[in-house]
Amino acid sequence: MHFLKENFNPEWNFNGDAAGNVNSFSVDTEKKNGFVGYYISAKADADFNPERAVKFRFECSKMRFMAIYSHSTYWVQPAFGTSVGNIPRKTCAVVLENGDGTYTYVMTAIGKEYKTYISGEGDTIAFMMYSQYPSSTIDRELSFITSTGSSITELVKRGAEAMCEFMNNGLKVRAEKDMPEILEYFGWCSWDAFGIRVDHAGLMEKANEFKTKGIPVKYAIIDDMWADVPNLKNIPLDATFSDMVKGMHASPMRKFEADPERFPGGLAATVSALKEAGIEKVALWFPTTGYWYGLIEGEAAHCEQKDNVKAAAGGRIIAIPEKEPAERYFDLFCQKARDFGCDFVKIDNQSCHGFYNGMYPIGKSSAAMQAVIDKAAFKHFGGALINCMGMPVECMLNRPMSAVSRCSDDFMPESKSWFAKNILECAYNGLLQGQFYINDWDMWWTDDAQAEKNALCHSISGGPIYVSDKLGRTKSEVLKPLMFDDGRILRLSDSGAPTEDCIMQDPRTTGKPFKIRNRFDGGAAIAVFNVSAENTPVKGSVSCVDAGLDKKKTYMYYEYFSGDFGYVNGDEEIDISLEDNDKYMYFTFIEKDKKSPLFLGRIDKFNPRLAIVNQTADTVELYEG
Repeated sequence: MHFLKENFNPEWNFNGDAAGNVNSFSVDTEKKNGFVGYYISAKADADFNPERAVKFRFECSKMRFMAIYSHSTYWVQPAFGTSVGNIPRKTCAVVLENGDGTYTYVMTAIGKEYKTYISGEGDTIAFMMYSQYPSSTIDRELSFITSTGSSITELVKRGAEAMCEFMNNGLKVRAEKDMPEILEYFGWCSWDAFGIRVDHAGLMEKANEFKTKGIPVKYAIIDDMWADVPNLKNIPLDATFSDMVKGMHASPMRKFEADPERFPGGLAATVSALKEAGIEKVALWFPTTGYWYGLIEGEAAHCEQKDNVKAAAGGRIIAIPEKEPAERYFDLFCQKARDFGCDFVKIDNQSCHGFYNGMYPIGKSSAAMQAVIDKAAFKHFGGALINCMGMPVECMLNRPMSAVSRCSDDFMPESKSWFAKNILECAYNGLLQGQFYINDWDMWWTDDAQAEKNALCHSISGGPIYVSDKLGRTKSEVLKPLMFDDGRILRLSDSGAPTEDCIMQDPRTTGKPFKIRNRFDGGAAIAVFNVSAENTPVKGSVSCVDAGLDKKKTYMYYEYFSGDFGYVNGDEEIDISLEDNDKYMYFTFIEKDKKSPLFLGRIDKFNPRLAIVNQTADTVELYEG
């Protein structure tokens, strides 16, 4: 049974008590790369409700699904079920099992003004369109795209390629983007080490620790909050994490300069000192809003940006989300970061468009903001940018150039429950965001109880690797399998994502291992975890087919932790079992070459093959040694 009976049942929502009449409604379709794009048009004699202008439904049977939905303003995560009525509200993409060996993939879009999200209702899938701005017209807005196929992995790949064509705004798939060179190396971030109390002395102490321990940290990210934000001084030192966050989010910025008490020499002096201490590059964090609650009226930052900002929801003074003022706004902040001596930026709070509710259509504000963030980062830093808190489609589908984006909630130290949640978010977001971006699996601690598991996650991620250890607590031995002696990481080629057989079922309840795959030239890797919600044993198998390799070929396999190795045919299964949540495995598969010896590489690294830079019939050249 297949998704999509062409039965549109539109429901219209109007402002206030106006009855309103829909004068016209039409659905138009186009086909690109095997996907059908649905365009909605409508006119009415009263303004649509900005929060939900229109709802239309498709009839479905009871179908197993995997949905990726916005569980917060900023982040998305997977959900699983056997009836479409249970698809969560604000789903942005869903895979449906048709029952005949095929799957249907649906991905929502952001149009010129309107955004679409999915929600399950009974035996229907409902599509909601809204703009955040009153209007009586929906002018051929792209709502969603869909196609059917036998491989989910291939569907999401083709879907991303098709979405780039449908959006026609410069959006590119991951394969067309390059990782900023500095992010090919290992780094450190100040957030979990210092939080909002980051200061010059602490940063220098940590830099000297790295030097003493011989850990090749190539960049440091000065995170929240280095700038002059007076209200932060009112947050008690012993405040709980929750209270600290509430205080942060209620605080506006006075000046886009370092806090004079914590950085007595100014930020430029700190950046220079970090580089003198051996950290070659420094990044600066700031949110789209300047600080979480914007800028303080009449103070330095506001005066500098007065033509580029206005009061929005709650009184926040933030960027005007139009091309010219927003371009000047981000250009000024990035120029300042560059003047401080910084080499790249991490721009947070990108899902800020709710602040413009009633002021701008979400399609217009997001297209303008995301484009100029990219432009400023390329102008001042050659594109070296980490996008953060920006996973909804209005952010994800409106960036024309940048390559790297966070794919999960914030790291929470010393929490097994967080680890299970995070690994699912990051892996499943490899299916969605990972088709467009190099996914950043966030920072972590080397002395956390989950440290080796987190290291393994970052090895399979295909993204940047940076930690946030507190003073004195970095363990070099945990890092060695991830990088070379010069700090360069052994990075795989794609965004880590679940193997095909894991996608449609919640791995916390299946009793089977959770497998994440990635690839490299000439082979692939699979990381295997036990994420059982009950911490019970799991049993299953792993194969080259799981890794996306050719079942007709022969491969050498190597399991990192046991050292077990051998040869398998492409469709041959290796039985595996993991007795609890603290057990995991890591497999490398390398295609057998009949004409020359097979070199595994450096087996002291998680990704041993990536240590080989050149190979002839009888010699191997390694990156180091």
